[in-house]
Amino acid sequence: MKRYLFLLCLLSSCEVLDQKPESSFTPANFYKNADDAKAAVSAVYDPLNSQNLYGQVMWILQDQATDDAEWGNGRSTANQPKNDLDKYTFTPATNTFQAIWSTVYAAINRANTVINRVPGITMDNDLKARYVAEAKFMRGFYYFTLVRYFGGVPLITTETTSLNDLAVARASVDDVYKLIIQDFTDAETALPVTYSAADRGRATKGAAKAYLAKVYLTRQDWPKAAAKAKEVIDLGQYDLWANFADAFLIANKNGKEAVFEMQALSGGFGEGSLMQGYMRPNFDRVNGVSGFGDDPATENLYKAYRPDDKRRNVTLRLYSTTTTPAAPASVLFPCYVYKYLDPTSTGTSDGGNNYPIIRYPDVLLMYAEALNEQAANSADAYATINRIRNRAGLPNLTANLSQAQFRDSLLLERRLELAFEGHRWYDLVRTKRLISAMKAQNPTIPVAEHHYLFPIPQTERDVNPKLDQNPGY
Repeated sequence: MKRYLFLLCLLSSCEVLDQKPESSFTPANFYKNADDAKAAVSAVYDPLNSQNLYGQVMWILQDQATDDAEWGNGRSTANQPKNDLDKYTFTPATNTFQAIWSTVYAAINRANTVINRVPGITMDNDLKARYVAEAKFMRGFYYFTLVRYFGGVPLITTETTSLNDLAVARASVDDVYKLIIQDFTDAETALPVTYSAADRGRATKGAAKAYLAKVYLTRQDWPKAAAKAKEVIDLGQYDLWANFADAFLIANKNGKEAVFEMQALSGGFGEGSLMQGYMRPNFDRVNGVSGFGDDPATENLYKAYRPDDKRRNVTLRLYSTTTTPAAPASVLFPCYVYKYLDPTSTGTSDGGNNYPIIRYPDVLLMYAEALNEQAANSADAYATINRIRNRAGLPNLTANLSQAQFRDSLLLERRLELAFEGHRWYDLVRTKRLISAMKAQNPTIPVAEHHYLFPIPQTERDVNPKLDQNPGY
């Protein structure tokens, strides 16, 4: 409030520097009723749609740092941070890392504040428990993001109330995962299976179970990963759309494949999605608005799809110099993400597309993977992966594959089904295939062993002497 008054005075030469705002929110006077609690919980979700998370930065880390997307090849590479992630020339000073670090920790602080303060509000006890569970889910979600990118990170579980003692050392990876598992476990106990229309998009019991499955999969605890994924399946709340393309229709967002989505609202409210504009190339104008061509798909990914795979032309669009719109001749392989196009949007950053953070096929594929890692030729694993393949118009997977062959087929299926949904980098890292996959796509990219973790942001280390750097940086 005072900052806005100060800016107003700069513009109008008024003299109100000594005036007090008529009202202000503080922790002492805000957390008084159920409406305050709801607003505080909504604020924990809000960073998901910021440019520093799923509004843009997460695409850079999860797509452009993989074999699915690459800048160059006739396209502009003027955005240095994005190009550095793309070509693995980044350093601890690359501002992408600072952007996500600071945004996620601000969100964690919001979650901690809800967890600390909402229990003291006089309100309906069931609703109170749900709000705390939502905050715990989101805290687990944010720490899961950090630990997969950076390894051990500072564990902060209480709200920041002063500027003292802010320097916190990195916790071990195991300790970070203990908190994540506890938060998701607490959340799955108290969260509802579903919500009324007004609250759709909030974390559910299914989302908590799905994230526990993903955590266990990442930790290679195959029995627990399979069990949690099966619990999501057995809820009976999710199913596949008959057509792959239906999963990305704006009319179907928060539909039967949506386990957890970043919410977007078009219409000039400042809550629209950037995907439909940023991922579309600059030569393809929709309603008079051109795109920016982020996440241009590689030829490697395009050719990974069989020509009869129904997912290819939904996920990607391959332009040419003779199509309408025509690609510039300078672009060697003009292929771009197509699954998030909003044909009604009149602004680059005002799409109505939700971002599918976890979609039901991800749960099915996690289940199949965890079963195969326990024993080859699991009938349930084959039945599950074949549901995904058959929907895409493909035949059943070859029977009697070895465990390694099924693993390779499963990871390919994840790549094709979930392309540009934020899973490829994680999958390559957790399976130790990052280097081989990047070299197969572009052998000139200097990806190395230390790139299995990103560097701790230099800005954070400058202000916190207790933060050590990841090896190799």
